[in-house]
Formats: sequence, structure tokens, C-alpha cells
Amino acid sequence: MTITCVGASANTLAMLRGSGPAIGDTMPAPLLATAVRERMPSFREVGVTYVIVFFNSSDAVSRQSLPLLDTLAQRFGKKLVIVAISDEPVSVVREFASTPQWAPKLGFVVAADPTRNSLQTVYGQGSWPTLPVAFVVRGGIVQWRGVPLDLEAIVSAVVTDHWDIAAAQRAAEQQRLWDEQMAKVDALAKSERFDEALAALDGSCASAMPAQSALCTGRKFSLLVTAHRIPEALKIGAEIMRAPANDKQAAGIAWTIVNVIPGDPDALAFALKAAQSSDRALKGRDPMVGAILARVLWLSGRRTEAVETARRALSLADSPDLQNSLREDLRVYEPAAKPSAPAR
Repeated sequence: MTITCVGASANTLAMLRGSGPAIGDTMPAPLLATAVRERMPSFREVGVTYVIVFFNSSDAVSRQSLPLLDTLAQRFGKKLVIVAISDEPVSVVREFASTPQWAPKLGFVVAADPTRNSLQTVYGQGSWPTLPVAFVVRGGIVQWRGVPLDLEAIVSAVVTDHWDIAAAQRAAEQQRLWDEQMAKVDALAKSERFDEALAALDGSCASAMPAQSALCTGRKFSLLVTAHRIPEALKIGAEIMRAPANDKQAAGIAWTIVNVIPGDPDALAFALKAAQSSDRALKGRDPMVGAILARVLWLSGRRTEAVETARRALSLADSPDLQNSLREDLRVYEPAAKPSAPAR
């Protein structure tokens, strides 16, 4: 099962290559792509907010964003036009948009741009972004840019005329500086220079703005787990549990444990408490957190509970990818959870 972006802003997880228009800039035009679902808009309607997403249907992170786009399209109706442009061949995008799993979840314009004409219009010749990437545009001006999973609050504010573009510009600059600092931390960690990475992280966090500061403990936890400094990591994990940045963060640190150090009994026991904490906070209604809890229960030997939790998560999942992952998990969990037949 692949789970991404739990318990942390996705902005810190995806660096954009290439420049492209910043917040407050005019959105480059025209965007030439072949619509396979609905029609390409003019992008000039007065009072309409546009969301333009560049994605790839073969990429799990790209697909993870699509149910949210559908939810936003249904919520705001004609006030919002969403266009998702793939860099794949028209035949591939048309087939994807027609599948029984995805077709009901694509209530917006889906288009193909195999020559990457629209991408190069936005980013410049030979400059490519890391997909997926989204732009919110109104009156021809970029109101925000980032990863699609962060769209919900931004779109709501722009559509309802509560968006402060000057504040968004300041936040984007803070985020850019923070991402540069975190790239240095990640490079040190990749070289296994963990003491230097932790020192650099502490230095950055000491002067971080509130939006970035909230992510510091989670990053430190991940670094310590990767370095296999388990007692230190669990101490930081306990701090996160006492004051999580959001309801999913505890599940996020549980997922880090089961991916990096699933065989450590102390860490696994902590992961179970963390996943249960998020599940309780979300009243058992978040399918991603349920999937994480099911995995931790399984690794902890609580197989019947793992099956029950995975079934609950599957009943709530709206993403075909998560549905498929949970079905795969259940194919493993269910047979092993059944009691053995008595010997004769």
C-alpha cells in the first residue's frame, strides 16, 4: 500500500522545477490541450475562478488529487472551472477518464497535452515542473500555486472573495526560503550525515514562521527514525502526540515507523498508539488513517482487528487507488486472520 502526504503540508514534499508565474503574475496563455472530458474553457469569464492542474494519470500522487478536484467542482458549480491537463497521449488520457473507477470522480475538464505545449507556455521552453502542480487563477492573475492537495482552503477563499493575495505572496516567499533550507537538510540526511542534518533543522526551526514551525517536530522525528535513533525518535513522537499539528499527524508518524523500522517492538507499540490516536480524533471516518491503523494492527499481531479496520476504511474510501490498496491488503489479512481448522 502506498500512502503519501499524511500529517504534513505537501508543499514541503514537492519542490517545483522551473520558474513559471508567481502569485500576482499574469497567467501565460493560450493553454493548448485536447479535451477528452468536457470542453476547454476560454479562461476569460468574469467572476469565474479557474484551477489549472498539470498531472499524469500513471502517477499515484497525481491521482490522489483527483477526488478533491471533483469535490471542489461539485461544491462551487459555475463559479469554479477546473481543468486537469495530462502530459500523456490523448488515447491514454481518454482511456483513463473512461474507466469505471475514475469516470464518476472526474466532474471537471480533463485534457491531454502530449507535446507539453501548455506546460512550456506556463513554465518556459525546456523547463518542467514536478507533477502534479496546480494554479488558482482569477481575472487572468495567478492567485496561488502549489500542489493540488492544498487546494481546498485556497479555492474556497478565492471563490468567496476572502482571498488576500498580498498575504499569499508573503507566505509563498516564506515557503520558498523554507524549502531551500529543507533541501539542504534532506541532502545531509541522504549522505547519512545525520548530526549535521539535525543541527541544520534545529537552526532553521529556531527562526521559522508558524506555518513552517508546526512541521519541525515531524521532520525531526523522521530524521531520527531514518538514523535508527529510536529512543530519541520516540521522545519526539511523544511530543507530537501531546500537541499534533493536525489530526492526521500522529498517523503520519506511525506510517513512518512501519515503513522504516517495522521490526522494532518499542517503535511498533508507539506506532499503534499514534495511529489509534488519529483514528479517534477523526472519529474513525478517515479512510487513509484507517488503512494505516490496519497495517499497524496487522504488524502487531492483532489480525482480526486489522481486518475489521481495513474493511471500515474500504467502506469509506473514495479514491480508486486507496480502494485497490485496501483490497490488496485484505487479500493478505483475511485468510491469515481466520482460525485454523482443528486437527483430526
